[in-house]
Amino acid sequence: MKKIILVIIALSYGLLSIFAQSNASASMSFHIEPEVIPPYLVIEEGSIHFVDEDNNNFINANEQCGIALTLRNKGKGNAYGCTARIRGVGSTNGLSYNDIKLPMIKAGQTYNLDIPISSSMDTKSGEVEFSIVVDEPNGFGTDPIKLTIGTRKFDAPFIEVVSYKILSDGTSQLRKKSPFRLQVLLQNTDQGIAHDVRCSIKIPNNVFPLDEGKKYFHFPSMQPNEKQLLEFEFQTNANVNDNVDLEFKLSESYGMYAKDVSIPLRFGQVISSGVTNIQIKGEDKKYVAITKGALVSDIDENIPVTNTKNNNAFVLIIANEHYSQVASVPFALNDGNIFREYCIKTLGIGEKHIKYLYDATGNQIKAGVNWLANLTEAFDNPQIIVYYAGHGIPDETNKSAYLLPVDGSGTDVTTGYKLDDLYATLGNMPASRIAVFMDACFSGSKREDGMLASARGVALKAKSGVPQGNMVVFSAAQGDETAYPNREQQHGLFTYYLLKKLQETEGNVALKELGDYVTKQVTQQSLLLNSKKQTPSVTPSASLGNEWQTWRLK
Repeated sequence: MKKIILVIIALSYGLLSIFAQSNASASMSFHIEPEVIPPYLVIEEGSIHFVDEDNNNFINANEQCGIALTLRNKGKGNAYGCTARIRGVGSTNGLSYNDIKLPMIKAGQTYNLDIPISSSMDTKSGEVEFSIVVDEPNGFGTDPIKLTIGTRKFDAPFIEVVSYKILSDGTSQLRKKSPFRLQVLLQNTDQGIAHDVRCSIKIPNNVFPLDEGKKYFHFPSMQPNEKQLLEFEFQTNANVNDNVDLEFKLSESYGMYAKDVSIPLRFGQVISSGVTNIQIKGEDKKYVAITKGALVSDIDENIPVTNTKNNNAFVLIIANEHYSQVASVPFALNDGNIFREYCIKTLGIGEKHIKYLYDATGNQIKAGVNWLANLTEAFDNPQIIVYYAGHGIPDETNKSAYLLPVDGSGTDVTTGYKLDDLYATLGNMPASRIAVFMDACFSGSKREDGMLASARGVALKAKSGVPQGNMVVFSAAQGDETAYPNREQQHGLFTYYLLKKLQETEGNVALKELGDYVTKQVTQQSLLLNSKKQTPSVTPSASLGNEWQTWRLK
């Protein structure tokens, strides 16, 4: 019996030498090594750790990861035929792992063991408890080690163009043959990490990139909420169609979590100019709050659209940004562009009922007022809206206020359009309602800090003008105050909150409520943003009483 036991042990460790065969009577003869020395296997304390691709210590769906540990043979005999076994209990859906056959581990040596774990798209969020043991054929294996690891379901990325902006230096329109720039903001707007992000542009005929290397972009990865600003410069020839599209093709490693987009080029459209480039820094975070980036204001996007039509309303918009003799008015064109969009989309006013004058001269402003006068004679009791963004100047002699055309002089009020004359002309029109919005100040200040060229170089407390007829005037600032810009939103502060209220209410707001909101917000935000007072006001003509308070633009 003792000989049989020794034979079994000898077979396990390769120490048996057979040098005799069984004879006809099945007798056998063996030679046994005199000593059998077992191993002593342990998993070294502190050596076991989890290894994952993004170092978040979770098994993410569709990830290659693993468990690493160090195995030591503390015995005097070598270890043969060992197997590392891993078992999981818990959220194992979609996880794959296998037992691992180990090589001989000599006495006194260590062995670094890596146990691969693969997850799939089906892996769910939860926890899995792994039990790891190294078995030795004769019972000299390790004690089990337990390790609990969190699992996370698949989080898809989503790569899209969240905003774009067309820019041209020194011009107010997108013109054929003139170079222009395009800024495109790319963003991962979902919780998954996007890998191998690619962007290519299909450029239409007669449009030429001025930097050929900027037709293709590649980003190895984009974290959730990460943004990338792409910039391009183009020029067209005279043969380009009036309306063409730049097609952006987007892709990522899964091939299903990116959205292509077409960016329209409409030659003749009013565009921004002289805007400082925006630099975006990526964010390396997991499960972050996703906030879509923008190269434009939040009021420029998601403009409410009405199904109703206002066929008895007429709008005159004057947006003066680029002046020939005085400083420009930052974002005045943006103000005029987006005010026009709200008139069309939110208030339901037809495009033919709107005259938009950008960078208007004195004669153009007079022609626009005459256009309104003629229409009010032809239609019964129409509604009139007048919007102005630009410079105003005071008469230093009598403090009268003037609108300043782009060809006007900051020191010569005769080159301006007197505000009282405008109000008198509008008030004499046979209109049922007249709403005037003035994003300008008449103190001689610029929209930014500083003064226009003037004799005294100090802010004057100008007269605000007297509304007449069925007229209500919304003014951006009072007396000697300045009408400031909101640089973050790229609008005049007054215009931003005016349109913000129209956006929030979808245009269904009474003038009293609109005025209260704009006055409160601008007053507060000017102090926070500029540390300066800007106090809007709402002034109805004396004959209206409180009737105007329930009027609506829509």
